[in-house]
Amino acid sequence: MARHRRRPNDDYSDGSNSDSPDDVSLSDEDEVFDVEVDDAGYETSPTDIDDEESNDTGDFGDDFDDFDIEDQVQLFDGNLHPREYYLKQLKEFNEAAYDDEDYSEGSTILLDGIEELWNKYCAWFEYDPQESFESVSLGSLYNFFDWLLGQKAGKNGRKKRGTKKSSSLGTYWKVFRLVYERATGAKLDAKLNRKMHRVLKKLAKKHGLSDQKRENRCMTVDDLKQQVETTLGTTEKSFSLGELRILCVLFLLLLAPTGARPASVLKLRYRDIRVVLSRDLDGGPHKVLIRFTLEFTKTYLGTKDAKTVTLPEILFDDSLMLSPHVFLEGILFRHRAFEAPSLTCPDAVSRLDIHPGEWELPLPLKPSMHDVYIFRRAVKTLVGYEMSPTEPISPTTIAGWVRRVGELTGFEVPTIPYNLRYNAANVFDRSSNVSDATRNLMLDHANSNPFQRHYLGRQLAVDSYALIRGLEPQNALVQKSCSIGHSISKRRPVNLTPDQAASVNSHPGIKKLASKVKELREQAKHSRNAMEKYKKAHDKLRSAKQTQRRALKDKIREQWTNKQAVIDIENQLAGLGFVEEPAIRKSNRPRRPAQKRLMNALTAPVESTVEGQHRRRDVAIYAVMAYCVVVEGPAVRRTNSGAGTMRRSSVKDEPREDSYYAEDGRRAAVLSVFIASKEERPRRCFLCVGLALRLEPGDPCIEELTHEFYSAGDLSKHFRRKHLKNIQEGDDIECGACYMPLDHKRHLQRHALQIHGTVS
Repeated sequence: MARHRRRPNDDYSDGSNSDSPDDVSLSDEDEVFDVEVDDAGYETSPTDIDDEESNDTGDFGDDFDDFDIEDQVQLFDGNLHPREYYLKQLKEFNEAAYDDEDYSEGSTILLDGIEELWNKYCAWFEYDPQESFESVSLGSLYNFFDWLLGQKAGKNGRKKRGTKKSSSLGTYWKVFRLVYERATGAKLDAKLNRKMHRVLKKLAKKHGLSDQKRENRCMTVDDLKQQVETTLGTTEKSFSLGELRILCVLFLLLLAPTGARPASVLKLRYRDIRVVLSRDLDGGPHKVLIRFTLEFTKTYLGTKDAKTVTLPEILFDDSLMLSPHVFLEGILFRHRAFEAPSLTCPDAVSRLDIHPGEWELPLPLKPSMHDVYIFRRAVKTLVGYEMSPTEPISPTTIAGWVRRVGELTGFEVPTIPYNLRYNAANVFDRSSNVSDATRNLMLDHANSNPFQRHYLGRQLAVDSYALIRGLEPQNALVQKSCSIGHSISKRRPVNLTPDQAASVNSHPGIKKLASKVKELREQAKHSRNAMEKYKKAHDKLRSAKQTQRRALKDKIREQWTNKQAVIDIENQLAGLGFVEEPAIRKSNRPRRPAQKRLMNALTAPVESTVEGQHRRRDVAIYAVMAYCVVVEGPAVRRTNSGAGTMRRSSVKDEPREDSYYAEDGRRAAVLSVFIASKEERPRRCFLCVGLALRLEPGDPCIEELTHEFYSAGDLSKHFRRKHLKNIQEGDDIECGACYMPLDHKRHLQRHALQIHGTVS
C-alpha cells in the first residue's frame, strides 16, 4: 500500500511539509527552555516522506538492481538462525518501541522542553498532566501559552531572555502538537488546530511579539576575507589555544563553498576527509584535492543521504587566507594524521608523483584517527590547555566566536554562520553552472520552496530600475550593498567605555540586588548558611550586570550608525573633513611572534613559478602548524588571577641559559619563587614562571606569566583555581622552575608549600 505524502499546511510558519521539529526555527533572541538550543540545528527546511509505490505485477523494477547477489543466494539457501529463534522473537516483539517518531537529538530537546513546561504548568494549577492532555481545550491551550510567554525565570532562578518573535510562538505550537501526539497517540483535533491560529495571533499581540524575521543577509567572499583576517590577526579576541583560532577559520572556509548547515561541518571526523594528489587535466602541475563528506543533520524519519564535496587546490591563489587547503593540511600535519610514516611535512607533498596511467594518488589518513572530530574543544590541564580527544566544539561556541569577531571586524549586523549559507544559496541560484536540483542537494532541501521562502534575499540584489530602462545593470554594486559588509566601519564601538560600563550600577534592579548582597555579606561573617545565600546572590548580581551591559552595548551599536553619519556630514559641510575621534579601541598587547609569522605567511605575494608557489604554500602550512601549539592568555588583563591559564606560545621546549632571559626579568622572577625567609612568602606563581622560561624573548606572555600578586593569599587562590583544579588522573606533573618531575597531586602541593611557600 502506498504511503501518501503529507500536504503542506498553511499554518506552518516555515513552509515545511511535515510536523517534524527538525523543520522549525527559533529566533536568536528567544529563550523558553532551560537548555541551550543551537541555532544551527533548527533552520527551516522541508522534510519529505518518500512515496513507496506498490507493484501489483510483482516486478521489482529498478530496486532489483540494488539487491546484492550474495543476499539473494542466502535468502533461499538456509538461514543463520533456527526456527525457534524467530518464534521467540515474534512472541517477545514490542510494538510500542516503534510508536515514537525518529527525531534527531536537537528535536528531542525541543519536545522534552515543551513537555517539561507543560508538566510544570499543570503542577502549578494542581492538574494531572496526562488527563490535561486528554481533555485539552481551546481555553486551556490559551492559558498554557499565555503562561509560557510570561515565564521570566528558569531553573535556579536564572533569568530568561523571554520570547520576542511571533515565529517562535508558532514553533512552540508546532512542537506542542508533536508532544500531544507522543503523549496520547493521536493527532490534535483539526478544528481546534485551526482555532489556535487566531489564539496565537492574539497572544502575539498581547505580549508585543515582533513579526520581523531574522535578516537573511549574505556574507560575500570579500566580507569573508575580512572576517578571516580579523580572526587571525586580532588580539582583542582570545582563544584558549592557537589551534582553536585556526579551526574557527577552517570552519568558515569549509562552510562558505558548500552552503552546508553549520552543525554538519562541526561533526566532521577524520574519516570524512579524503586527501588526494590529482593530475591536472590541462597538463599543469599536480593539485591537492580535498573531498569531505557531510552528513545531513536533520534525521526526522531516519538518516538522510550524505553528500561529498570536492575542493580543488587553487595553485596561484591571490590570498592564502581563503585557502581551506592550507588550514586543513596544517591541522593534518600538526597531528601527524597521514598513514604514510614519512609524510610528516608539507614540502614532501611537492615531491610526490602519480603513477603513469592513473589520475590520482590518495594520501590516506591513519585508521586510528577515523573517529576523531576535526573540530574539537580545548580542555584545561595543570599548566594550560590541550585539545580534547573526544569532545567536539558546540554550535553555540562557534557562533559566539563568529559574532564577536564580526563585531571586531566592524560589521553592523550580528554575524552568524548562516550568513555564509545564505550567500552560497543565492550564488548557486544565480549561477548558470548550478541547476535547481543541485542547489537543493547542496542545501539539503527536498524542493525549491524553502529556498524561496527563507534563503532568497529579502534585500533584492537586482538593479531593477536599470532593467526597466534598458540600461546596463550595476549588479556588482547592488549585490555588495545587500551584503553585511557594505556598512562595515572600524570606528563602530565594540566595547563599553569604563563610564558606560559603570552606568549600569544605577539601574533600579542592580541597586536592589547590590543592597541585598551587601546585607548578606555581613551575615555571612557569622553564619555558614548565610554564606551560601551570599554566593548565590553575588552570582545573580554579576549575571544581572552582564545582562544590562550587553543590552547597553547593543543599543549603543544600533544607534551609532546614524549618529556618526550626522557628525560626519556636519563636519564636512563645515570644512573640517573627517575628524578623528580619540581612539577608545586599542589592543591590550601586541601580536605574538608566532601570530606575526602566521600573518606574514598568509599574506605573502603570489610567486611567478610553480616551485615558488609551492614554497609559498608550504611556508603558510608550517606557520599554521606552529601556531596550533600557542596557548593564548586572556584578551583583557585580570589582575586577580594572573596568567596561569597559559602554557607556552612556541614549540621551543628546552630550558634556556640564565643569561638568555636576564634582560626580560625572567631570571629575577625565578629567584623570587623560592622561600627566602619565614616572614615573607613568595607572591609569584612558580608554575607560571616555569612556563615563562620556555618562551621566546619578546613574547608578550612573559610579563603576564611573571606577574606578582598583591598578596600571598591571592597567589594561593590562583594556584588552586588555575592549576590544582585542572589536574586530571594520569597527567604528567613537573615544576618548571626546579626542572623537577612530581609524582602526583599531593606531591605537587607538598612541593609548593615546602620549596615555594605556596599554601593550597
